[in-house]
Amino acid sequence: MAQENGYAFKNLNDDHQNEYLFDLNLLESIFKEYSLKDCKLKENIYDEKYLIRPLAIIDYNHGYIELLRQLTECGTITYNGFKQRFNQLKQCLNTYYVLVIEDINSDKQIVGTATLVCEKKFIRQLSIRGRIEDVVIHDRCRGQQLGKLLIDLLTELGRKKCDCYKISLECKDHLVSFYQKCGYNYEDKQNFLCQRFKNLSNNQQERN
Repeated sequence: MAQENGYAFKNLNDDHQNEYLFDLNLLESIFKEYSLKDCKLKENIYDEKYLIRPLAIIDYNHGYIELLRQLTECGTITYNGFKQRFNQLKQCLNTYYVLVIEDINSDKQIVGTATLVCEKKFIRQLSIRGRIEDVVIHDRCRGQQLGKLLIDLLTELGRKKCDCYKISLECKDHLVSFYQKCGYNYEDKQNFLCQRFKNLSNNQQERN
C-alpha cells in the first residue's frame, strides 16, 4: 500500500483530497516535525498500521458514528444526515478540523478521532481561540498512545497553522492527568459552567 514507496502522505493527498473535511496539506509539516520526536510516525502512518487523516464522507461506512457512540450518545444518524452535516462543517472555512485514525489492517475501520474547532474573535486583535473536542479511541486500540498522538497533532495545527492564541478542552476528572501529559493544565480563576437542553434535531434526522 502506501508504505511501499515510503511516501504515504503524497499518494493519499492526490487520490482523496476533495473528499476530506479540510486540506490534508495543512498537516504535512506537522507530521514531519512530529516524526522527529516519535519514530513510529512515518509521514501520516503510525506504527505501520494506522493512517492519520482528515475526516471523509465515506467514513460513515467505516464505523465513524459507531466510534463516537463509545464517547457519548449519538442518536439515529442517517447517511444523508451525516453528509449534510459534513458539508455544513466543510463550508465553514478554517473552522472545523476533524482528524481520524484509520486501521489499515482492519478494512479501513475508523478507530480514533478528535476535533479542533477554531473560534474567531474580536478580542486580542481579532484573535482565534481553539477548542479540542470529541476525543475517542476505540476500546480495542487503547493503550497505544493514539489519543495523545491526536491531541498533539491538533494542538500543533492550532498553534502553527490556525494561529490560535490559546486552545482549551473539557474532560472528566479521571482524564485530567492524561491531558496534563499533553500539556494542558488548569487555568487560574477559570470555571467551566454549562446548560444542557433537550436535543431538538430528531425530527430533522427522521426527514433525512
